[in-house]
Parts: sequence; C-alpha cells; structure tokens
Amino acid sequence: MNKLSLAAQNLWAKKSYNDGMMLWLPLMIHMKDSAVVAERLWNCWLSKGVKNIISAGTGGEEQAEKLFVFLAAIHDLGKATPVFQVKLTHPLCRELDEQIEEKLKIAGVPLRPYHEFSYAAKTPHALATQILLQNAGCNKNVASVLGAHHGKPTNHSTLNTCGVESYGFNYHLGKEGKEAWTSVQNELTEYALKLAEFPSMKDIPHPNMISQVLLSGLLVMTDWIASNEDYFPYIRLEDSIASLQTDKRIKRAWKQLSLSNPWEADNTWMNSDLYQERFGFVSTGLQKTVIKATGDINTPGILVLEAPMGVGKTEAALACAEVFAEKTNRQGVFFALPTQATSDGIFPRLKSWISYLDREAGYTISLAHGKAQFNEEYQSLKIFEGSTNINYDEEGGVLVHEWFEGQKKSMLADFVVGTIDQLLLASLKQKHLMLRHLGLANKVVVIDECHAYDAYMGQYLNRALNWLGAYGVPVIVLSATLPAEKRQSVIDAYLNEDNLPKQSNDPLAGNKSFFKEPPSWAQSRGYPLMSYTDGVQVRQEILPTDGSTRNVKLGFLAEETLLEKLEELLSDGGCVGILVNTVKRAQVLAEELRIRFGEENVKLLHSRFLAPDRAEKERVLMQELGKPGTGNKRPALRIVVGTQILEQSLDIDFDLMITDLCPIDLLLQRIGRLHRHIRARPSKLKKAQCFIMGVDGENFESTTEIIYGKYLLMRTKALLPQELTLPNDIPELVQDVYDENVALSQKANGYDEAEKKWKEVIADKEKRAKDFRIGPAWQDSPQNLVGWMDTDISEQQGEATVRDTDESIEVILIQEKNGGRLYFLSETEEGREIPLYEVPGHELARALARQRVRLPNILCMPWSIEKTISELEKYNSIKISQWQQSPWLKGELALILNESFTAKLGNYCLTYHQQEGLSYEKEEAVDA
Repeated sequence: MNKLSLAAQNLWAKKSYNDGMMLWLPLMIHMKDSAVVAERLWNCWLSKGVKNIISAGTGGEEQAEKLFVFLAAIHDLGKATPVFQVKLTHPLCRELDEQIEEKLKIAGVPLRPYHEFSYAAKTPHALATQILLQNAGCNKNVASVLGAHHGKPTNHSTLNTCGVESYGFNYHLGKEGKEAWTSVQNELTEYALKLAEFPSMKDIPHPNMISQVLLSGLLVMTDWIASNEDYFPYIRLEDSIASLQTDKRIKRAWKQLSLSNPWEADNTWMNSDLYQERFGFVSTGLQKTVIKATGDINTPGILVLEAPMGVGKTEAALACAEVFAEKTNRQGVFFALPTQATSDGIFPRLKSWISYLDREAGYTISLAHGKAQFNEEYQSLKIFEGSTNINYDEEGGVLVHEWFEGQKKSMLADFVVGTIDQLLLASLKQKHLMLRHLGLANKVVVIDECHAYDAYMGQYLNRALNWLGAYGVPVIVLSATLPAEKRQSVIDAYLNEDNLPKQSNDPLAGNKSFFKEPPSWAQSRGYPLMSYTDGVQVRQEILPTDGSTRNVKLGFLAEETLLEKLEELLSDGGCVGILVNTVKRAQVLAEELRIRFGEENVKLLHSRFLAPDRAEKERVLMQELGKPGTGNKRPALRIVVGTQILEQSLDIDFDLMITDLCPIDLLLQRIGRLHRHIRARPSKLKKAQCFIMGVDGENFESTTEIIYGKYLLMRTKALLPQELTLPNDIPELVQDVYDENVALSQKANGYDEAEKKWKEVIADKEKRAKDFRIGPAWQDSPQNLVGWMDTDISEQQGEATVRDTDESIEVILIQEKNGGRLYFLSETEEGREIPLYEVPGHELARALARQRVRLPNILCMPWSIEKTISELEKYNSIKISQWQQSPWLKGELALILNESFTAKLGNYCLTYHQQEGLSYEKEEAVDA
C-alpha cells in the first residue's frame, strides 16, 4: 500500500458530508476492500457448481478466482480520471471538494474546474474503466465485464464514439495532463494485478460469454457490499490511510454482513427414504421411482414430470432437487409458480422442507413477488439485519436476511419461492440482469404448472432455459396436463437445440430448412411420465400409479337450465363447484343461486375481492372442502362459484363440477377438483359428474372466446368424450387437442378460419416477445457483453413485459361516511376509522396497503387507463394527499366509496360488497 505514489493515494472513490462531518474513501482502499470481498464471496458463499461453470470458461478454478479478484480490484479505475475527481460532493460541501483537490494538486496531478468538462456525461466511470483497460492491453471480454458493473453493459455505439480519442480531456486533460494521469492509471492497474496475483495484463484469461455474465453478477454483488458504508465506513480527511488497518476492516465488515453458511446438500438420499426424512410419510410407488431414476442420472439437466393432480408432485420435486443439488454442487432452490396466490400457497411447504434439511443452519429464504410484504407467514420470520446475533425462526432452519431483500437481490437468497415472472425476467433485457442469472445459476430450479404459460411467456421461458442449460442448472418441470409440443419445447430449449438450424440431409433439398419429425420421446403418450436428460441424452420412464382411477361423466348444460339441474342433483345435499371464465359471470350466477338456494349456502370467490377478504374466504373454503381428517367440517350443502383462481390455488374437493368450456389442459385441471379425495358422497353424486356450460351449438360464450380463442375451444369440444377416466385419459386428450395433425371427425363451421387466426395470434405473440429477449447462450462464441442489453426495459415495465396482458390498476379501497370521515371496508379490520389529514403510522399504513383490489379491465384498457388514473389522482389529492409521505403508501391510488359502498369512476358506477366483491355497471347516458 505504501508503495503507491502520493497521487494514487489521494484519489477518492467516495465522499460525503453528513451531520457536519467531511468524510471520504480513498480509491486505493475501495480497491482493496472490493478485492477482499471478492475473495470471501468466492471461497465462503459461491457454490462449487457455479465455480465450475466459470472455471470452465476461464481456464481453471485458480485462474477464475484470480480473474474475479482482479475485476473487483480494478472496477473503479474510471474514477482515476480528471472528470471524475472534480465531481462535487452531494450534498454540496465545497470545503471537502477543495481539500481533496488540493491534495491531488500537491501530488502533481493537474485538474480543471468541473464546469469546464462540457461533455462529462459522455464518459461515466464504468465506461471509462472499460476503455482504459482495453487501451492498456486488457482483452475485450474482461473489459466488457467491467463496463457492465453498474448493471448494464456498454453498447457498441458508445464504445466506438466515447473513447480517449474523442474525449481525451475527460480521461487525462489532453496533452496537458496525459503523462501524469496515464502514469497514475497505470500505477493503479499494476496495483490491481498485484492484488489478484497476475504477473501482467497478458496473463489475464479470456472468459467466454457464460463466464462473463456470472462474473458480471458477482462483480455487481461485490461492489454493492464493498460500497456499503455500514460495512466499510468512510474516514475523515485528517485520518491517515495507514490507520485503517485493512485486514481488521474486512474481518469486521464480513462479520457484520454475516452471510449465513450456504446449504450443502448431502447424500442422505442414498441411504434413507427422503420422503420419510423430509415429509414424514411413506413414499408412493411413483415417488420412489422418481427418486431412484434421479439418483441414477450421472449428469443432471432438465427433468419433466407429468403426473395427475394430487399424487405428490411437489414432494417428488423437492426430493429430486435435493439429489440434483448434491450431484451438481448447487446450494439452493427456486420454486416458480404461476401466480402470487400459488406462490403463497407453496411457501409454508417449502419452509417446512427447509427446516428438515438442517434445523441449526439458518438458511436464507425469500418470497419473490409483488405482494410478499403482505404475506403474514413470510413477514413473521425474523429479519436478520446484519448483526452477529441471528434469530432463527422457531421452526428452525430459515431466516430472512436484510441484504437479500429487494427486487434485484431476492434471487440471491438460498431458497426462493416466487412467481414464474422471476424466472422469465432472466431472459429480458433489463438492468442488473446478471444478478438474477447469478442467483439462478446457484440453484436447482423447479417450474410448477408449466401448462399454464402461453406462447408469449413461452418465448421468455425457453430463452431462460437456454441459459440455465448453459449454466448446467438442474431444472424440474411439473405439470398434470402438458402438451407434448411444450414438453419438447422446454427440453430442446434447455439443450439449446431450439437455436440450432434444422437443415435437410436430403442432397436434393440443398440447405433448405424442413420439418423434422419429433423424436420418439417428444411423441410419447405414456402417463404418468418422466422425461429427463443425462448430459445430452434424453430418456423417459413411465411411472407406476396406485392403480386408482376416477370415471367422470361429461355433459353439456345450457345455462338457462342450471338452476333446475342443481335442484335435481342437490336434493340430498352436496358440495358443487361452478367455475366460470369472468368475474362478471360469477357475480351474476352467484346472485341467482342465492335467491334459489339461500344466501348461506352460496360462496363466491374471484380476483376482485379485497386481499384480506379473499384470504379469509379461501381459508373458510379450505376448512370446509379440504382434505378429510384435517379438522374440516364439510357442510351438507355448499355451492361455490368461482373463476380461474380455483384451477390452481386451492386443494379443495367437490362432489359435482360445473364449468365454462376452456382449453382441455385447463379443463382437466378444473375437473381435478372433482372427487379429489376419498370420502362419503350424497347418493345422487356418488359418481363424478362434470357439466360444461358456455356452448351453444357451434358458438361459444363471447368472453370465453375472447380469452381463449375459438380454435382450441373448437378442438376441445370436438374431442371431449361422454365419459373420461382419470388419470388414464389425460395424455390422450391433451395431446389430441394440441396436435394439429390429429384430424377432427367433423369440422365445425369456421374451423379453418379459427385455426388460421390462432396461428397468427401465436406467431404475433412469439414475435413481440422476441423483441426484448437477450440472445441465446452460445458457449463457444467469441461474443462479449458489449451490446448484450441494447434494448432496456425499465423495472416498472419488467413484469408486465413477460406476460402478454393489458395493464391493470390496483387501488386501496376505503369508505367515506359520517360527514367525510374515512373507514376500512374489510371484515378483518372491523370497519375501524382512518385518521384524516395526517401521515398514517407504520401499522396503519401497512394495514391500508393490504386493502387493495384490482379494478375491472374495462377501466384499464389502452383507451381508458390514463383517464382512470388521472381521475383517481385528482380525487386522492383532495382527500388523502398525506398518504404519499408514507413509505407503504407512496404511489398508491385509492378508490373512496360513499355510504352506499359505491363510487363513480369514468362512465362506470363501482360497488363493493362483502359477498360480491367489486362489481361495476355502466351509467346510462342522460339527455341534456
């Protein structure tokens, strides 16, 4: 350290003026801090599996570690430029700036006032680092990682136009300062090489693209830790650098950060029944076969498990994840589900599983979706804020570490539960994407309900799988109703086969692309079925079942005869589920049914209830209709009307099912809630029956057709049998409907046009999705990170971009009454009053933030959404402007209902009712 010149010692990396104190951090100290953090992360946090991937692309583990340390040490070289060194302190402290500048001038480094740098914005310090290193002889692959350390790689245009030749004044004050500034830049480069133990620049390896992305993620993580003033405090100007005692400084910082020891999966699976060890039950034949096959795989890759609803796929997936983690040296699991509700549902099960891995370990866990702050179980976990005293959850094994909180860092925790968006975002050109890749590369990834992802999402899913395959990340895909085409799609994507040109071997065909017959594993209709890769080989195994089957009688039902049919079948009682495709239809049907069968016998569940009300309704339904023997009290008569949320989020069991028509895979998911468990049934409902509505001859209910498209509805209707046997008929039905080569015995009128339109819609979805995806993971490409993310998506747009949906608006729903006073609506808050004209305190603000509901789509269409937001903002500014000063409520919109529980918004009258949820009616035009 003392060998560095006075000029190098007096360059600053960070400075601040707080509470009258002038503080700074010398650049050389930040370089040392960062280098040592990199060493600690590599040796104490990063999984062996990720080290192996990086090492394979850099020439060995020793070289890889040294490269990472060099990147950490040199990443802020761009701050050793005159344009950076004369930047002003924020908040402004002219005395601090002048004293630092004076030190540099005394050391012989020329400076100019900041206002003379007319093009300061052209050379941000990350770009300057990249350009200075390239000019010093560093290879472009390494330099591109340095240019990306603020979360976005440099683009080609910037790199070509903002170099030393164009903006030499920024880099070294032109001829006047070139010698002095180049000298100090070279000195710091040599210092970084020495910290990393590289003899010279030419000894630095050339990492491939895969290694570059992971090293980039590690570099961002390192920089964020080393830049945290709580861990690495700044010093006073009068303090000597020698007094810092850098070794003690890093030990103290690492202890304060206190990243928990990562999970290291052991070989328990070799000698024990993992299902008994982790879940406390004896495994089924299917589960035993899955774990045995998993254990026999030499090089784990992707495993696709297609099996009926309710057979324990989740437990099988977690057992497989444990085996794969041990075999591939991964140290965590990411469990991806379709919705926030399903993520919340699986969270307690994953948490319980983790606690059985090691009750004393204190592994970090994260719930990664937009409403995680409202999940009571997640919030109840002890938050570890970086002190040395860790408070474990009483059930053992898990904690929430503050450093891993937040959208950008949540994927870095050991165990993560979240929506599929968190995986799809790994293929979106978005700032700090490399952190998401690093988090995923460190884990085993489980993708549940894979059938639920449409063609648009599928483009992002496949690109994410390209990269997971390149990283060697084990992936487990689960579905009860997976079309064979989607099975092939995810496996090909993982093997990067979907990016290879498919050329004809026919010499007469030249090099023209041609349709290639799918391999046999892609066409298999075995069920339950496990398809998996071992290296590049794809294998399959049909799994055993317990032999039990359910015969379900199917029939179509005209909606006008629904009430009579229910009266006939429910004369001896029973619990029926009625699933329709829109909230509006559900609300109308529920009202009709209450009139006929009594208010106390009809329940309604959809997405437009207040979040606490919906959670309470789901809890009651689980209590009434859940598994036998769980303390539930099944009513003699219950009619549940719901929307698509009943397809996935609740393990409930109906005696009778009535549903709107939908594509076959989703229809079978709904039927999976029929006679789901073994129990006594009313006499007329001892045999499983499912009636299908929304069909009138060759026509379909209008909104159903808009949601799902006419083509798949036509094929589903045409291929439905009068009776099906579960699970035996699942693969045949799903594959027949989705295989366009399976001809229909008779085409409905307009079938060809519907098929053409469906293909056009799919092609359009795929094209739009491709516009913002990163490129494929070419392992042997000479490519580097430059230009990797030229099309950037803002954080706010990110999740919306990976789902092909219209924008939506969620509002906080409250009521105004008693002369302008405000009140809660939800039953859980018992209508308590909300103080006016003050900033809500923490507890009140958090409770208010839970009172959210999604507005009807009609108010969120492209032609109406801006007007809706504007109208809400205008009224909010009058009544509750103080809310914007609360961290919980900043940016939130509220819909304030009157004493009649209604509000006017746009041309619509909205009403909230505890039983109905949020409903709307268009106001009639009034003649002037």
